Amino acid sequence: MSSLTPDSNSLVRSPGGGTRASIRRFETFVQVRGEATGGAVALLEHQLAIGTLAMPLHRHEATEVLHVLDGKLSVQIGRATIHVVPAGATIVIPGGVTHTLWVGPDEPRPARFLAVVTPPGLERYYEDVSSVTSADGPLDIARVLAASAAHGVDVDMESIFDLIERHTLQLA
Repeated sequence: MSSLTPDSNSLVRSPGGGTRASIRRFETFVQVRGEATGGAVALLEHQLAIGTLAMPLHRHEATEVLHVLDGKLSVQIGRATIHVVPAGATIVIPGGVTHTLWVGPDEPRPARFLAVVTPPGLERYYEDVSSVTSADGPLDIARVLAASAAHGVDVDMESIFDLIERHTLQLA
């Protein structure tokens, strides 16, 4: 049996590894890039704080399979269908479908979850948007929308206000 040392070129990731690509307070780590799987999938690890909305309603062509590791994640698919996904459960978000996700304000802990993305490419979206945002600074919406458009992510910025008010959230 061989022992691999995890690094940026390895197919092995140590706990807490990956490339940080957080958008404001929506913690994201790219664990597996699409290139490592021959363009089949990418794997992202996310953490979302209590009472926070990950992002506005949005859509992209990639299918996402979300597996909740800890906490509970609320996932809105389409304009009205909301699923509460507990730790150990998995939800599929088909490509091209409008969606968003959040952790409710009454949840006892943050949600930590994996996202398997096919085809890959959203890892680059997270990296690009994280490079134009900061956790505590103002949000430069024009730069976020430009990065979103460059990666085929259609963002409904106006949905933020309704989601925040209806579910008593803050934008991550």
